[in-house]
Amino acid sequence: MKRFLLMTPTLATMGVQPALAFANTNAAATLWIGVITADGNSTPLAEDADLELADYEALFWTQIKAVGSHGEVGPSTNILSYDTWDTSVIQKAKGMTDAGSPEIELARLPADPGQLALRAASLLNNNFAFKIVRNDAPSGGTPTIIYNRGLVTGPRRPMGRNEDFDLEIFTLGLQQLEVVDDAAA
Repeated sequence: MKRFLLMTPTLATMGVQPALAFANTNAAATLWIGVITADGNSTPLAEDADLELADYEALFWTQIKAVGSHGEVGPSTNILSYDTWDTSVIQKAKGMTDAGSPEIELARLPADPGQLALRAASLLNNNFAFKIVRNDAPSGGTPTIIYNRGLVTGPRRPMGRNEDFDLEIFTLGLQQLEVVDDAAA
């Protein structure tokens, strides 16, 4: 028995270009910390005032290598509620916003300048600038960069069993709303 392939119209054959669906992973993204000079040093630069995009772009940065996991970032605003005797619906309002407290898990590299800067920052009671560079640049364009600023605590060491990796976990106490510079062509 012969089978015949019937021609069915597709969006492309009808002259319609479908919107491209594109979801990125975190693979090849990088995490950076603001430092005092551009020579790849490990001295973190304290930034205790809110920064804008131009301020972040003017900083010197050192990459923090061997990031295995980065916790959730972005603002989380409290929803407040109040009920009264004379209403059947609870009243709600926005409250304070938390800029986030992500945990950063690293494979420990004792001599990495970025990890050294992170360890040094964790000993101080100052805020430090961070940027995440996503791997989403369009061909010939620039990637999304997410900037933020906050305190550093840690490192915690999960230790584990025989075949577990030598890890360190830091927590960032972010102090301002993130500044996002979206990917551009």
